[in-house]
Amino acid sequence: MIKKYLVFFLLILSSSLFAKPKYAIGLFHYNFQYVAGDYRIESRIVKESLFPALQFFEKHPQYKVDFEFQGYAIETMAQEYPEVLELLRKLIERGQIELVIAHYSDQFFIAYPALDLQKSIELSDEILEKNNLRRSRVFFGQEIQYSPGLAYALKGKYDVVVTSSDPHSYYRDRTMPLVNVNYGDNSILGLIGAGDKNLKNFEWAWSFLDDGEVFNTLDYNSDFYRVPEQEKKSIDHFKKLEEEGFEFVTMSELVEIIKNDSDYEIIDYPFIPEGTWNMNVCGPFMWMGRQRSGVETDGITRALSYELRGEILVAEKLIEYAKSLGNEVIKLFELLKEAWEHLLLSEVSDSSGWTPWLVEVQYTENEVANARMILDKIFKELNKILLSNDKYFEVNTKTGKVNIIDEYEKNNYSDDYLPIPIFIRAKDFNVEVKKISENTHKVNIFCTRPDDGAVEIAFETSDKIYYSAGTGEETIAEVPTDLKHDPAMTLSNGFLNLGNEYSIIKDCSVEHLAVTWRQNEKRAVFREELNKNNPSMKMTFYVVKGDKEYAHKLANKINTWPVFKIANVNNQITFEKIFPLNK
Repeated sequence: MIKKYLVFFLLILSSSLFAKPKYAIGLFHYNFQYVAGDYRIESRIVKESLFPALQFFEKHPQYKVDFEFQGYAIETMAQEYPEVLELLRKLIERGQIELVIAHYSDQFFIAYPALDLQKSIELSDEILEKNNLRRSRVFFGQEIQYSPGLAYALKGKYDVVVTSSDPHSYYRDRTMPLVNVNYGDNSILGLIGAGDKNLKNFEWAWSFLDDGEVFNTLDYNSDFYRVPEQEKKSIDHFKKLEEEGFEFVTMSELVEIIKNDSDYEIIDYPFIPEGTWNMNVCGPFMWMGRQRSGVETDGITRALSYELRGEILVAEKLIEYAKSLGNEVIKLFELLKEAWEHLLLSEVSDSSGWTPWLVEVQYTENEVANARMILDKIFKELNKILLSNDKYFEVNTKTGKVNIIDEYEKNNYSDDYLPIPIFIRAKDFNVEVKKISENTHKVNIFCTRPDDGAVEIAFETSDKIYYSAGTGEETIAEVPTDLKHDPAMTLSNGFLNLGNEYSIIKDCSVEHLAVTWRQNEKRAVFREELNKNNPSMKMTFYVVKGDKEYAHKLANKINTWPVFKIANVNNQITFEKIFPLNK
């Protein structure tokens, strides 16, 4: 009998000794711009969701998780909810909560060049330093945005990008959890939420991966008020994992565990275009063309911010130029920082995605207006320092070069025919074509809304296309043809090579829509679903014949780093984005 018990004991002991370790990670994504512009809900998120969640973790030190905020949230807590920020700091300092912070605003950053995200991170880091907080080197984006271009945009600032199951599962089959994301000459680690969970030497699982608000509320469905049943359900999941023997670790700790596993090989990740969580809703197209709430103006909304960023870049270069001439410009740089803040707030994702309320659509318009009021102050000062009624300034926003021109010749481009076919779905449309050079045409397309609201502008492609991934405008990438679904891409610098002798460049400051490559049809389609109060739309493209490298550079000169003509007309500053031929 004793021998039987001894054998039983040894079996239990051996099974516990040789059982694989199990790790659980959790990520709470809090968004103070959940309903952008509704500050009652912002307050409710803090009081009904965030603070109670922090109190739960304070009482249960065995649970480690990551909390992610936009920089604006830390700024708001410091100003209005210092007791909440103090509790967050306490949990960070005792190593229980890992702080994940990147963008200042919960932007749809994959629709814009890398600079916007980099400026956003810079603002967040200043807020963290001011409040004596240290973030991790883990990157997690609003809407769980992913782009291979992040390898370029985040270099030197972050070590790992975290995704959910999408966009990977939408485009490809299984993957390992920790991979190398390569883009051009840059690389960053990716912790892919769809990655295998049961590995040779350990298992891992999610304790939580969602909006932090749904840990203890039902978001819109409970008007962001705390729901005890929802909170219990979330807590029970933590308890269940604990009973199953999971050790709770931060995301950085899990990455180190995987890196130190001698049997784990970190492979190169196959190319996947930029995307978000829940890709079944069409990924970037959800924020850049799709109509769900009946009040969305996606193309205009995204273009407003894009147009504004060009104006801010001009102001920045002129301030730097004024400084180089010995002028005092400290106050102007302070105003410029405020303008950047409003621009980044205007790029918020919720003003054009899912089912935005009217207040959210207007949020972008209001923040653009706020930024322009600040720019007006800047240009009034620059007018005193630099500008006169008989001079023009030509400003290159990439190089910072400023040319003073006595007379400016207006380009009179001739009318011409389309060099390539364009397919348009609309009630009515008009196409205006101007010949800029032998190999470059400017195409303005005006469309009116059909009965179902959906306008489409399509270009023929070959069986290959090339573009620059969101936030990765300096690189040309080939779009894979082995994806499970047609890819939707933001064209954050407007560039798309059709795989033949032509490229198109979308002017992102006119209407900024996503493109979907319908591979079977061999068509690149820009689709906008117009609401009934938005009966028309206009898009501008440049059609460029020749090598894709030239067209790619031209796209960045038109969109990412535009060239502007600045004039003083009766003490009013005028802007004109000029075509950068030979610039």
